Amino acid sequence: MMALIAGNLSREQVLSLSERFLTERFADADFAFVAGSIMRGTGTPSSDIDLVVLHSVLPHAHRESEVFEGVPFEALVHDEGTLRWSLEADVNAGRPVLIRMVMEGVPIGPRSQRAEALRREAEALLVKGPPQLDQEALDRMRYVISSMLTDLAGERSDFERVAIGAALYQALGDFILRSNGQWSGAGKWLPRQVTAFDPALGGAFVTAFDALFREGEARPVLDCAEQVFAPHGGLLFEGYRADAPAEWRR
Repeated sequence: MMALIAGNLSREQVLSLSERFLTERFADADFAFVAGSIMRGTGTPSSDIDLVVLHSVLPHAHRESEVFEGVPFEALVHDEGTLRWSLEADVNAGRPVLIRMVMEGVPIGPRSQRAEALRREAEALLVKGPPQLDQEALDRMRYVISSMLTDLAGERSDFERVAIGAALYQALGDFILRSNGQWSGAGKWLPRQVTAFDPALGGAFVTAFDALFREGEARPVLDCAEQVFAPHGGLLFEGYRADAPAEWRR
């Protein structure tokens, strides 16, 4: 019921409620970015309100989840130093979750003078894109996915087939995007990112995993992966080698 209320809020109601939440729960904060699906106009009954809360200085960043006036809030609490560290972590992971929140967020609060500068920093990071993966990293991803595909192609129980498919969903989506220099995503964002990059491939990706999860049909996923791997030399097993760092010893 609480989430249903959040999903039905207008943008103006979200901003007004977020102002009250910030004043009551984070009275010492300088400002906050209000972000998330409701602010984008794509909220659902399960949506909450996302806040990136900025203080002048904190001992450490933290995350808080709370229901305020019947509406769920997720607050990521930072100062500028911890925020920049977390933005850099997004870059290194190749998934711009916090970057998008800051770039798209609407600033509220009493001392928001730095909000626009931080928003521009986030936008510059998003436009620059994630770090390019080297051949060693791409081969490692392809090797791991190839092993999953081999497992999926064999005789499996329904439970094992779904378990393998769940791991493949993320791994193959990551490979599609990162091998092409694109930002990746997780969960619901992954097919959105793949489709935004290549609508035809995104459609094939969604259709393939839908068939796997709904009907237990593995062949469409195997065919999709074959298409993805073709420019990279296909499945990788024979001749693959990965050396551990020399310092990995006791």
